[in-house]
Parts: sequence; structure tokens; C-alpha cells
Amino acid sequence: MPKAAPVVPIRFDVVYNDELADVILDFSDHSDVISATRWRVPRELENDPNMQSRAADAREFARLAAKRWKHYRDTSTAAFSLSQLREMITDEPEGEFCFHLKITADWFPASLGGAMVRRTWCHHLMIDFLFVHPSISGKAVNIKTVGIKILQAICLIARALGCRRVWGEATRDSAPFYARQLGLPVKDEFWIDAPMIETLALRLESESSKHLPLPPQ
Repeated sequence: MPKAAPVVPIRFDVVYNDELADVILDFSDHSDVISATRWRVPRELENDPNMQSRAADAREFARLAAKRWKHYRDTSTAAFSLSQLREMITDEPEGEFCFHLKITADWFPASLGGAMVRRTWCHHLMIDFLFVHPSISGKAVNIKTVGIKILQAICLIARALGCRRVWGEATRDSAPFYARQLGLPVKDEFWIDAPMIETLALRLESESSKHLPLPPQ
């Protein structure tokens, strides 16, 4: 059964220069999605081909997410809030819907990362794209834990909706990330079933409880 909806936007911490730093995760609107397509690979990575490649991949994922997002927006199947997503599912139980998440902070000039997620016709969540800012992916700045917090937030939303599975495709670079977080071998795909959804959701929920709640939007 779905649990009470989490507070979205939700506040928690990431690690910035080895200290905890306050960030906010929320549903994106169209301008948020498009703004991520203007990300650039930092020039300071020119002498580090490996990190430059990782940053370029992050930029490309954000651009691909925006292209796919436009289809859902134009067909009125994109959700801009958790309450709207619930209403869409109620009205069309086997409908396929999309939402986009963002993490922002007043100490960073752009979104730190995001994800494009689909609610499938059989009521699972499929992660189409999960990405962090190129400066973070390429380690041009010392910011950590953004990716795992996005994954936890997706599980928090999955739990609130009563979804029994979160799944997605893993690239060669992202497979080790998912393997670490899930404690399972991961190749080109991963599956998060109900017990692990609960575990990851609780981790973020517990951390968020240390912060003052944000006003609902």
C-alpha cells in the first residue's frame, strides 16, 4: 500500500569540501530541464581525459533527458509534482508518465544533478537518466553523494506511490555505482525491489528529518 507522501521539496545534505552542505530536491519544471542542457565540460579537465570523458557523459545524459522529456510534456504525460503524478495515475491506472527531479543549493550556480524517471504501465519506476553536474562528475569540484541521494529520493517517491520495483539501465561507468549502493552485482541493468526501496527511502527520510521542513508547493 502507498505510504503518506513525502514532503517534496525535501531538504537534506550532500558532502561539499568534506563538510555537510544543505541542498533541496524537488520536481523540475520545463525551464529546469532545459537549463541542464546548457551545462559545459570544465576547461580545467582538458589535461585529464578520463575525468573529461565522465563530465562529457554527464552533459550528454542531461541533453538526452531533455529531448525525451519534451515528448512527455507535449503529450501532457509529464508530472510537475507528486500530487499531480498521483492524480494522473488515479485517472489512468495503466498510463505511462514521466517526471524529472533536480537538486539545487544556494551555494552552487546550477542544479547539482537530476534524473528523468518514468512510471510504467505496470506501476514500476524506470530511471531513464540519472546524472550529476559535469563539474561534479569530472571531480572539478569536491562535491560527493549527489548521485546516491537522487537514487534514494526516487525510492522515496516509489514507496509513496506504492511501486514495488525501481529499475534501469547501467552504463559501464555507472554499474559500479549501482553495485555499491545495492550490494549486488550489476551489469547492464539493475533492479531495486520493495525491501531495498524501503531501505533507501528510509535513509533519506531519516536524514531529512534533521532539517526544518520546507513549505509544500
